[in-house]
Amino acid sequence: MLEQGCGKTVLARGPCAEVTRCSCGHIHLAMGPVTIRVEEEVLRAIGMTLAEALQQLGEQEGAAMATAEPALSSGGWKQ
Repeated sequence: MLEQGCGKTVLARGPCAEVTRCSCGHIHLAMGPVTIRVEEEVLRAIGMTLAEALQQLGEQEGAAMATAEPALSSGGWKQ
């Protein structure tokens, strides 16, 4: 007799990733053709790392915007 696979519950779904919880307890992080199976604590650590990276990117973009020369057209900001 064949064993049935684990049941999955969708925790989050976006345009480029999906996170599901397996009935056996693992978390599946699917991004395109790649799926990573991790424990909940590892998913939390990945989330914190990604949040830190996004914060750094935001700070770098903010610094770049603050030091950029304004592009003038007709005496005002170019839009």
